[in-house]
Amino acid sequence: MTDSGKNDPLPVKSKDGAERSARELIDSLAGQYRLQVDDETVHKEFRDCFGKSHERANDGRFDLTYSVRVQLPGAEHGKALQPMRKKLETEGYKILGYRAEPSQALMDARGGSDNFFISVDSYGRRDALVFSVNTPCFLPPGVKQEQVSAPVPDAGPVTPKDPRLALMSPTGFESPDNPFG
Repeated sequence: MTDSGKNDPLPVKSKDGAERSARELIDSLAGQYRLQVDDETVHKEFRDCFGKSHERANDGRFDLTYSVRVQLPGAEHGKALQPMRKKLETEGYKILGYRAEPSQALMDARGGSDNFFISVDSYGRRDALVFSVNTPCFLPPGVKQEQVSAPVPDAGPVTPKDPRLALMSPTGFESPDNPFG
């Protein structure tokens, strides 16, 4: 019997290591166009990991979103992405989205040795590029990975996919004042 890979071993990395790896990736990309990261704009968020079916473990697994801005005139946004794209491709990243217009730049990629998702874009800003890294789920060093299973399906009513039918869906609440049950 298989668990569809949900208990495959997770990569191991500390929170400091994950943050350092995310920042090194951003710094190396920014360096391709001789840009300096604005440390005042760093935003990082560590979260508990959940499985595809909302499985939850208590072993400390986490993922990280790390973002920062780099000052750059909008007219150079598209041009700046070209060397960054080449660097990512040589490091084993797959480019998932790319638009290199002067002030509407966007590049999304996944891969590398840590399987990071990286996004670089204008994000509506005319004077800066926003770099954002999302990590996969990591297990902290020295922690035994907990084996998890999917939660029991909710026995409550299921809302139909067509929202127009939702009004006809049973609510599970019986009341004499409710004409639908």
